[in-house]
Amino acid sequence: MFKTVPPTPTPSEADLAELFRRWYRYIAPRTRLPETIHVTFYPYVGINNTIRLKDGVLRVKLSDLLADAPASVLEAVAGILLGKLLRKPIPPKCEDVFRDYARSLPVRKAAEHVRRERGYKVVSGEQGEWYDLSPLFDRLNEAYFNGSLTRPMLTWSRARTRRILGHYDATHHAIVISRTLDARTVPPFVVEYVLYHEMLHVKHGVEHIGGRRCVHTPAFQADERDFVDYEPAIHWLKNFADLGPRPRAVKRRKKS
Repeated sequence: MFKTVPPTPTPSEADLAELFRRWYRYIAPRTRLPETIHVTFYPYVGINNTIRLKDGVLRVKLSDLLADAPASVLEAVAGILLGKLLRKPIPPKCEDVFRDYARSLPVRKAAEHVRRERGYKVVSGEQGEWYDLSPLFDRLNEAYFNGSLTRPMLTWSRARTRRILGHYDATHHAIVISRTLDARTVPPFVVEYVLYHEMLHVKHGVEHIGGRRCVHTPAFQADERDFVDYEPAIHWLKNFADLGPRPRAVKRRKKS
């Protein structure tokens, strides 16, 4: 299936429509073809692709990051999107071809660039009602990183989320801590631990091990256990999680 269409560096909308028409016949040969197929490149924030079938019209929007992709990658994307739309098995190799392309260094750099240019970060500030993230960051940076971390944007989340207590946005170099923790009932060491956890993401970044994206590497987990109040913080967060949806940040790391 991948070899039937010659590579086209900049495929036209007609070429793309024919590509999806052919894959449609291949995936669902007994299903009536849509009357019209529209396929265009769209300036999404990331490598996103969407497909919709309504009133006999198939509309596909491909990330413009794929405009110069090899023909085999566009073939793979067509197979994936139509397989999901039609609830059919995704053809062999499609996911591997697209994943390898999306994870390649040039594409990851291009995706990070467009996310930075097209995306935006909603912030509410580092000063909370009970805790100020700025001095907490400075203290943790000196105590655990010898002051080597470049200060990211620090902000409390706008919503009081319980499922995600903190996250690091590498695209905007920002650490966001859930406003749920900005409360009199939350011990300082808990806020410091969650902030420290996100600071470790700044330090360690993302690794790809065995073709899989890994953020909590063994080195990350070893550094995490160096936090002086690690055990009390984990215990407090576990009890906190039992009161509602389990936050990502409270998953306890196995000791080696």
